[in-house]
Amino acid sequence: MNSSHATPRRRREPGDRNRNIYRRYDGRFEVGYRDSTGRQRWTSAFDTITAARAARDDFLGRKARGDRVQPNPRLRFGEAADRWLDGQVVDLRPATQAIYRNAIDNHLRPRWGRHRLDAITVDEAAGLVRDLRAVSLADNSIVGIIQVANRVFKYAQRRLDWPGVNPISLMERGERPTASGATRRIYQGDELAQTLAAARGQWRVLFGLAAITGGRLSEFLGLTWASIDLADPNGARITFTHQVDRRRALTPLKTNSSEGVVLIPRAMAALLARHRNRSAYRDDRHFVFVTRSGRPLGQRNLLRALRDTQRRARTPSGDATFPALSANGPVGRGEVPTFHSFRHTAASYALAAGDSTEEISWMLRHKSPATTRAIYLHEIATKERRDRLRAKAERRYGPVVGRL
Repeated sequence: MNSSHATPRRRREPGDRNRNIYRRYDGRFEVGYRDSTGRQRWTSAFDTITAARAARDDFLGRKARGDRVQPNPRLRFGEAADRWLDGQVVDLRPATQAIYRNAIDNHLRPRWGRHRLDAITVDEAAGLVRDLRAVSLADNSIVGIIQVANRVFKYAQRRLDWPGVNPISLMERGERPTASGATRRIYQGDELAQTLAAARGQWRVLFGLAAITGGRLSEFLGLTWASIDLADPNGARITFTHQVDRRRALTPLKTNSSEGVVLIPRAMAALLARHRNRSAYRDDRHFVFVTRSGRPLGQRNLLRALRDTQRRARTPSGDATFPALSANGPVGRGEVPTFHSFRHTAASYALAAGDSTEEISWMLRHKSPATTRAIYLHEIATKERRDRLRAKAERRYGPVVGRL
C-alpha cells in the first residue's frame, strides 16, 4: 500500500461529546491528554467509545480538582496494593485490616500482583468474578474483594501518579457481584420470646437488651456499669461509647455516629438492676457482662451461649423452636437467627409499629436515615405500600361504610 494513502494511526472523533477521543486504525479508541507537566500523553486502547469517554472524564475531572496527573506506567498491582495497605489501611481497626489483607493476599495478589495496572482490563476484572464464583465463593464475599480492588486502583490514581482507567468502574451491571440481603434473618412469631425464656443468668439480660436496643455484639461486650444510668427507672438509659474487639481489647466505637444514648423500658431497667446486685463485679469501672474472673466476655463465648440457648428453646407443646439445631448436619444460612438478628428484629418490629425511618435510625445509631433506608429498603417499601393501599381503601370505601 502506498504510504501516502495509509490510514493515519489516530483520527479525532467528531463532536463535543468526543473531545480528546481518537479512533485508532484498528477501530479502537484512545484518549489524548496533557499531563501535569504539559506533555502529551495517550491512554491504552478501549473497545468502545463509552469506555473512552469515561476515561476522558476521569482525567479531566482529576485535573480540575488539582490532582497530579502524570504517568507511572510501570506501576504494578502488587506495589500499589502494598502502598495502599501501608498508607490508608494501617490506621483502621485490626479486624478491618485483616479483611482487606485477606482479600489482597489470597485473591488479588496471586492473580494480579505482578501485572502492570495498565494491563488489567475490564475483561480481567469480569473474569476474576467468574473464577471466584466457580470456586463457590459467595457473592457477598466477592463484593468485598472487588471493593478492595476498586480502592487500590483509586489510590493509584490519586496518590501514585497512575493515569490509567480503573477497570472496576467500567464493569457492566451484569458483570458485578451483588450483595444479597435475602439471608437476613429475624426472629419470627414466638421465636424471640421462647429464646429469651430459655436463656439463663446474665445471658437472659444480654439477649433481652440486644432485642430491645438493637445494639451490636461488640458494643454490649464493651459496656461498663458507668455506661448505664438506672437512677430513674422512667428515664433509664445506656450510653454506648466503646466496644470489645475479638482480642478482648477495649476500643472506641468505629465511628462517631455509633456513639449515642439509648433509652430502655422500666422492665429492662429492673432486670439490669437485679443483675448488678447479683454480680461480684458491680463497680462503675467493671464490665456489665463478665467472665468468672471479671474479664470482658469473648465473642466466641457469647455466640456459643446463644446457640446453647437456642437449642434449649421450646414451643408450648415441647417441640424445638429451632429444629435445624437438633439435626446432626450443618445448619444452613438463614435457618437459625444469629446475634445480629436481634438488631434486625428490633428494626423490623419498629417498622411494623409505625416508627419513622428517622426514629429507627436514631435507635440503631446509623450515620443517617439514608443508611437505615438502604439496609431495610424491602421492609420499608413493603410497609409504605401497605399504608398506601390502606389509605386508598379508606378514601374509596370509608364514606360508603360510614352510611351502613
